[in-house]
Order: sequence, then structure tokens, then C-alpha cells
Amino acid sequence: MSQTTKEMPAGIRNLFTSITHYKKGERILIITDDNKLEIGQMVYQYAKQVAKDVAMAVMEPRKGHGSEPPEAIAEAMLSCDICLGATTMSLYHSQARNIACKEKGMRWVGLQDFVPEMFEKGGMTADFDEIHREIDRVAHLYQGKQFRLTASGGTDMTCSVEGRKVVVDYGTAITPGAACGTPNAEIALGPVEGTAEGILVIDGSIPHPLLNVIEEPITCKVERGCIREITGGRQAEILKQVLEEYHDSTVYNVAELGLGMNPLNEIIGHMAPDEGSYGNIHVGIGKNTGFGGHVMSPLHLDMVVRKITAEIDGKYFMKDGVLMV
Repeated sequence: MSQTTKEMPAGIRNLFTSITHYKKGERILIITDDNKLEIGQMVYQYAKQVAKDVAMAVMEPRKGHGSEPPEAIAEAMLSCDICLGATTMSLYHSQARNIACKEKGMRWVGLQDFVPEMFEKGGMTADFDEIHREIDRVAHLYQGKQFRLTASGGTDMTCSVEGRKVVVDYGTAITPGAACGTPNAEIALGPVEGTAEGILVIDGSIPHPLLNVIEEPITCKVERGCIREITGGRQAEILKQVLEEYHDSTVYNVAELGLGMNPLNEIIGHMAPDEGSYGNIHVGIGKNTGFGGHVMSPLHLDMVVRKITAEIDGKYFMKDGVLMV
């Protein structure tokens, strides 16, 4: 690393060291959009200090998380080694990202919903090697047959996770085909379709430009694997409208149980640190094909519940936000 590189913000330096293990000669593509051009250009300028083969593509903001990028950008993703997605909405659950990783070995780092100060402090400055070790220690225990999620805010939901394998996000993309949404680090399970039942009280955040940090808890009634009723205050009405505008029942599918594993993340109203905040869980709705399921939805939206208790087959995995394993 050059002296110039050492002067980078700690979080950006991590992008090219512990998060991607950039190697000389690798091709880097930065994808950004009109709303996040400042972040895209910031990352682009620093990337040019590290690599010679760097390009940036700009698109219009996508409608929702998991929406597809333009065809030209999807094609460009097939020709790079590392892709950094500095966008408003996440491309993680897009087919374009999935194909580029699986077929071409592209390494994906999602930087969706970033603001500049996130590169200076918090989760981006974490010891990702230590997070990797802790996830490896507990991930194999985060699976079973029956899952119960409770929280002091009123959440009480059960579902089957039988046959579903744990999905790990270390917050890094080091090996060919790896993908992450750093500084999010998590272990996740996909509920079996049609089995989730109970009440979800969303009291953390929902990573959407119209929502973010939740000021008044949103209550979701879950039956037969889907959200059937949403109640609460102003933000509950916004969530209802956001989902209704898709005119697609799949967006209500309970798709993911993602447990945050980065101890330096806090809920600040931005996607990656909120979802990866330790002791909290994000319940994803919509598309679940990345979690062993078969629901192809135009949306994957995560909703964060604070300080949770998770029981798998009657045994505590986490209690009041503290790991019990």
C-alpha cells in the first residue's frame, strides 16, 4: 500500500484490504446512481489510488431493493473482478448480481444507502477477521426445525426452518463469487413458505428512503407465512403504501431471519449497519430465493427488530440480544 492509500478513511481502506483482499491487476467496477453519486465518486477516486483498471457506471435509482440494474450495467458486471455497489437500493438480491457472482466469480460489495461519515467510524472500521471467527464459531448452530422469535417490543412469531441451511455474510467478499453488504455481517435462515405465524413488532428500522429509523412501532400480523395486516402510526401507513404499490402478493412473504453480528454497528437509519447491528434481527419480506426458498418477488425488504430472543427447537440461541451459544 502506498502512503496515499494509508491516508484513506479507515472504512475505505478496509474495502481494499480486509473486506476484498484486492490483488494487483484486478478490475474494479463501481456502480452508483443519481442519488448516491457523491458516494460513488468518493469510492471511485480512492479506488484509482489502489488499482489501474477502475470504471464507474451511473444509473437511475432503482424502485426497490433487489430490482435489476440496466442491461448495460448487468453486462459490465460480468467483466470485473470486484464490484462495489454505491447505490440507493441494494442490488444484492438482483439476478444480475447473482449471475455475475455464480458464473464469473465476481466479488460483490454492496455499499447501498451510505453517507460519507460511515467510512470514518462504526461498523466499517470493525475487525472483520474477528467477526469472521465469531460467525464460524456459531453459524452451524443457527439451524434446526422450529424457530421462535420474541422481543420485549411485543414480537412473538414462530416458523419452520426445517431443511433450510444457514446463510452467512461475513461482511467480506474475499473468495471468487462471494458477496456481502458491508458493514453488515450476519447469519440468516429462510423460513419455510407458509409456516410463519404470529406478531412482528418492527421497532428498529426499515431501510427504505421513506422509513429508516422507526419512531413508532409497526405491528405486522403474520398468518400462513405472509403479513396479512399492518397497523401503527404514520410509518405503518407508509409501509402499507410502499408494499401495495407493487400490486404483487409475494412482497408480503416472510423470507428471512437475519441475525446481526457486527458489534460496532448501531441502528442509525442506514441499511447495512442497521441490519448487521449485534443483538438485533432483520426479518426480510418478499424474495427468498437466496435463503433456500422459491418465492421470486420484485422486492426484498428487511425490517429490524431490536434486542431479540431466538429459540431453535426449544433452545436459546440468543436471549435479550446476547448470544447464548
